[in-house]
Amino acid sequence: MARARSESLVIHAAGARWRWLELERGGRVDRQGQCDPASPDWPREREAIVLVDASRCLGLSLDLPRLRGHKLQQAMRWAAEEHLAGSAEDEHVVGGPRDTAGRLCCVSIANEVMGEITAPFEGMPVERMLPDALCLPWESGRVSLAEHEGAVLARWGEWSFSRFDAELAVDMIESVAPADARWDWYGGDKPGWVASHEAEDREAGRPLQAILAEQAASIDVNLLSGPWAPRSATTARSHWRWAGAFAAAAVVLLLAYAGIERYQLAQRSAELEAAIEQQFRQAFPEVGRIVPGREQTLAERELARLRFGQAAGLLDLMHRVAPVLDGQSQLQVDQLDYREGVLELALRAPDVAALEQLEQRLRALDLSAEVQTASLDEQGASGRIRITRGGGA
Repeated sequence: MARARSESLVIHAAGARWRWLELERGGRVDRQGQCDPASPDWPREREAIVLVDASRCLGLSLDLPRLRGHKLQQAMRWAAEEHLAGSAEDEHVVGGPRDTAGRLCCVSIANEVMGEITAPFEGMPVERMLPDALCLPWESGRVSLAEHEGAVLARWGEWSFSRFDAELAVDMIESVAPADARWDWYGGDKPGWVASHEAEDREAGRPLQAILAEQAASIDVNLLSGPWAPRSATTARSHWRWAGAFAAAAVVLLLAYAGIERYQLAQRSAELEAAIEQQFRQAFPEVGRIVPGREQTLAERELARLRFGQAAGLLDLMHRVAPVLDGQSQLQVDQLDYREGVLELALRAPDVAALEQLEQRLRALDLSAEVQTASLDEQGASGRIRITRGGGA
């Protein structure tokens, strides 16, 4: 029977021999080992999370504006330089989340160290790399501790972490951690001074690497960025480049289509202009060729008179009809048509009698009103009524 595939591979890249674990879903250890990084024996086909020695990293909180891309990378290097012993150009600085004060949390590690750590993973699908101590579970007002390969991992803040020599750890931790903080122990050989601080044991029988891997999922930083980006990120960028190329091609096609459509609209405009000129000559035969001048001005005035005369007639009729319609809330106007002084309304009413009542009220206003059609259905009556000025009952 084939063995079930493990959920994740965790490699702890710290000390002379690196420990690795294959974890199943739920965090149970499926397989584990420890080896010289120069002769690795971990499964090389598996996607891996790498936990690096936190003493080789530096956690920083920088006051930086919200930038992106190359500008952010450059700003992080400049801001980090005052905290570094050497040149920022020799450092790989990676941005993480912003803290509650709005400062950008970063991790800095030397490029030389990154090269050394990543060498054993050449050709492997390593997806994430984080400082091991940063992956200790942490709560406000507490200090998280664990032992690994004779060193003590410590985390005493949201972005405050390091890895100390076991003999110096207690002095270093007491100098940086709040005096009233409670201590939690997450595994490894416990030094005597841990017991004197009444540290709460939270190991629960689990390997330290399993605890760190579980917490790593909630840490928003990855040392594998920029020149050290994993293959999946490179592939994703390639896919985006292809997507960008297709999008550009689509834009070109749309512009070409728009150009063709513009040409067709120009042709149609010319045809309409010719048709308008023909209608103009039929309406005003005394006006010869349409050119700017007295004849065209006279024609435009005549058209304006006709146009605004139509509008005035409609407004006059609506001014007289609207109060009657408002007074009969059971009536609903579905359509209105006005042509050559005649207003036609398509209406719905509870019954035909309501349409006839509307006809009588309009005639009482000295309007000529006549129900043209009327029909009944399940929802009531529908009909058309024709209205003109003059001719009351």
